[in-house]
Amino acid sequence: MSTLSAGCLRYSLLALAGPYVSWALAAQEGVSSEWAAVYDFLVQDVCLDADEKAVTGLSPLDPRCKRHRDLLPGEALPYHKADWPGEEDLRQQPAGYERSDSIPFQSRLLGPLVVQTFDFGAGDDRKFGAFDHGDGGQVVAFSENSASIILTEDGSRGLQLMAGPGCTLGPIAGPLLLDSWVILAKGGGTIESGSALAKLRIVTGASCPTAFDYAYTEWRSATLRYRASLSGDPTPPLLTLISSHFGGKSVASADHLERFYFTRELGWTRWERWQNTARRKGPDRSVRASRRLSSSRRCRPLEAAPGVDWLMTDCREWTNIAGPDSAAGDRPGFWVERLREYPLTRELFAE
Repeated sequence: MSTLSAGCLRYSLLALAGPYVSWALAAQEGVSSEWAAVYDFLVQDVCLDADEKAVTGLSPLDPRCKRHRDLLPGEALPYHKADWPGEEDLRQQPAGYERSDSIPFQSRLLGPLVVQTFDFGAGDDRKFGAFDHGDGGQVVAFSENSASIILTEDGSRGLQLMAGPGCTLGPIAGPLLLDSWVILAKGGGTIESGSALAKLRIVTGASCPTAFDYAYTEWRSATLRYRASLSGDPTPPLLTLISSHFGGKSVASADHLERFYFTRELGWTRWERWQNTARRKGPDRSVRASRRLSSSRRCRPLEAAPGVDWLMTDCREWTNIAGPDSAAGDRPGFWVERLREYPLTRELFAE
């Protein structure tokens, strides 16, 4: 695939994103012109009234929302995105199991970031809006060369940093996490279609790794409809940036895949996990997981499998819109406050 200059990438993004992107807002937040359109796909929007104020309880998917822009750093959340319950939980858990909001944050160390929260609220010991066991999220940062996920946290693996190819010696610092779990990169195409071979290593300590893993990554754009109600009504067609992260140097050699869907209206909108049963020990486990997901009807298939041996084993689609807990909107930073407590991430999220 031919290599594009920064200018070519910029104009490709402009052509795709159309007239509704808040270019001035992106520049105001310190986003470079090359990544302004990608930033717009990563951050969820708020609806505006006649006085340019965010409307509480209204999302860009609502037909009453006539004008919208990106959520601003520190701005109260006027709505939440949640996933859809399985068939067995439609009555008991109509608000879904997990809220996942796409929030901008200004880091003194790395500049503009996008924080994606994982906030579970199902069960007696888990509450929405508070950090409890299993909660977390992921953080996207921008370098000159890529938009990439630099850290994640979840209940099974805890806090994980994504060391990028520049992290080869000494203690880990914020800039050494860049260009790691790539979503989209320059030099590999355009936002409409492209690919890159990412080089990264997941670490849980304070030192750079001694070796790296490779992840073939491909991305493209498409117009898709998502789920809009408990009964399965579809959303309007939404322009979507789809990024697929393979666990290997190629599609054929990868044993798994994580696929991300980003829309300009909602930011990170959907996530999928796929397994390559031809390269996984104990493929029956993947078959059972795929069947459970299908029978739950939480996520209908949107994209074709990468090959005949691939099965989708998990999925979340955050288009189940819920109002805020507070009439004035909710504070966006419950997980960021947690990240300020960890020594490895304290500097990134310092006030």
